[in-house]
Amino acid sequence: MHKFILTVFIYFFACIICSSTELQVLNIQYDWINKDELAKEEMIQEVRSIIFTSAIKKRNDLKKLYKDKLKDKNHIENYIAASKGLEEFNGNNISAFYYKKMPYLYMYAIQDKRDTSNAFYYDAMGNLRYVDFIDGFYPDYPYTAVQYRINGKPISVLYYTSKDCQYLFKPNGDFEGVWYKDKLYNKTNKIILTRTTY
Repeated sequence: MHKFILTVFIYFFACIICSSTELQVLNIQYDWINKDELAKEEMIQEVRSIIFTSAIKKRNDLKKLYKDKLKDKNHIENYIAASKGLEEFNGNNISAFYYKKMPYLYMYAIQDKRDTSNAFYYDAMGNLRYVDFIDGFYPDYPYTAVQYRINGKPISVLYYTSKDCQYLFKPNGDFEGVWYKDKLYNKTNKIILTRTTY
């Protein structure tokens, strides 16, 4: 099934044998709001050390690399499929994104089921806007996704510990919050964002 997220998304890490630290990371989704400030900071540092093994820089090759995807050739069919709430269509995972309570989607994402290393986000007219780079054994957890604008600017990094829980960072490594289901919590447990695509 699809596991897209618009706000950010890429380098995936998974092990057959997990250390106690990795198990702790995998279990964070159950009690984030109950952890004290020190425990939260330790968890943030642990996740940061996993996903930021090297700097995430602007890429200048995306338009050339994905020149055949800059326009979705089947955008009307894909738009309709996403609008209907389909999760799979024509061999792809597909996901719809809506702005607040607007009835029409403003963006949809496509991921080839044969190659899940990327997800492509198109606006309602079928123009490519964002690309996710997903590394590792997706769709198993944990994994990381880095999202770029098509101009190559990195937007965000997400560390997925489960379907319900993801850690959100800026490309420079600054922590933004923890998604738990449809809500994004900051360090003080304040809900700073909600989403409709969960």
